[in-house]
Amino acid sequence: MDPIVIRSNLSGFVMLDEIVDAGPDSIEGFKQLDRAPVYLGVETLAQLGAFHVRYLIDFQKHAFLLGIKSCLLPQKGELSGNCRLVGRLESRSSSAFSYRLTATVEDEAAIDGEFMFALAEYGESGFNRDILQSHYRKVFSCLKSG
Repeated sequence: MDPIVIRSNLSGFVMLDEIVDAGPDSIEGFKQLDRAPVYLGVETLAQLGAFHVRYLIDFQKHAFLLGIKSCLLPQKGELSGNCRLVGRLESRSSSAFSYRLTATVEDEAAIDGEFMFALAEYGESGFNRDILQSHYRKVFSCLKSG
């Protein structure tokens, strides 16, 4: 089966509105959605998970979405309302992390999936430490302060 590829053609965007809690095993955030396509909900969860990985490793490496093992999507083709995002770390190794990520819109389950993230050293494949490390720290700090 061929993978589904989604490209937003947007650069430098952050989907999250706020991170309200980040601990050793979980992260929680919010996003206000208005008739958003479901793939933007999936992207928002992926960003939440990647930020948690970066937080856990003190932003010392680049974290990225490796794949989505499974994901239940809503029947309707769009999401609207206040979206609560929750990530729970299920397992990790020195270079890979597995999360259960869920999005609930107006107290109704919307997206639930198992997302996998990996790490790369800054400097590999163009991941510039001088730019990315400070950028991710700043964005995370802004999201945490609301």
